[in-house]
Amino acid sequence: MKKLIIMLFILLTTPAFSKNIATVDGIPITKNSMEQFVELLVAQGAQESDQLREQVKQELINRQVLLREAEKSGISERTDVKTEIDLAKNSIIVRTFLTEYIKKHPISETSIKNEYNRLKKEQSTKREFKLSHILVDTEKQANELLNIIKMDASQFKKLAKENSKDTASAVNGGDLGWGSLDNYVKPFSDSIKDLNIGEIVQKPIKTQFGWHIIQLDDIRSVQFPELDQIKSQIEDILKQKLVSEYQSDLRSKSKINM
Repeated sequence: MKKLIIMLFILLTTPAFSKNIATVDGIPITKNSMEQFVELLVAQGAQESDQLREQVKQELINRQVLLREAEKSGISERTDVKTEIDLAKNSIIVRTFLTEYIKKHPISETSIKNEYNRLKKEQSTKREFKLSHILVDTEKQANELLNIIKMDASQFKKLAKENSKDTASAVNGGDLGWGSLDNYVKPFSDSIKDLNIGEIVQKPIKTQFGWHIIQLDDIRSVQFPELDQIKSQIEDILKQKLVSEYQSDLRSKSKINM
């Protein structure tokens, strides 16, 4: 919302040589201002339409009315307001400058493929674990359930559905699905490291959530998505890296006193 307000202020206070769509006390609101703001909204997900343009037009008029009244009150001369305007102005200038820099230094297909291969190789050594658990409030109840499971492992799903207070997994027999051990609190993840596929912990595991009976259902290498599924994300990462390196280079050439 703050970004939109800043954009509206810039549009209302920047001269534009285009057809006026309205005037407020003699101050023109240009068609160019309206179209620029429409473009901003569309870029953020709005649907371009005549209705959107009319809404923007009315909003620009409302803002101009408020702006005129604010100027009469002298608020634009306040130090804090001037500081915020300067910060907004600088942010817009820097953002536009970096956008232009990226356009002049586009990310190549080769760079995207190389980064994809690097990430894929990095992930290839990592594993995902398919786990099931039963979560209860007391150690006593957990031990009672675990003793039943040790005698008949096929009872795990039934007992999970009937007893686990983790309702999201209980409906699936305690199934937590696939994930990294990093997704779990340390006592929980540590209990998995010495288990083989199909095994259940020898004693209940206590966490801040309660007492867990945990079963390791399966292990697999991390499933890395195809390039076309994450190409845009990789391109964004490389753009951020490009800007970061450019900024670091500029800093190294600047005299900065702190």
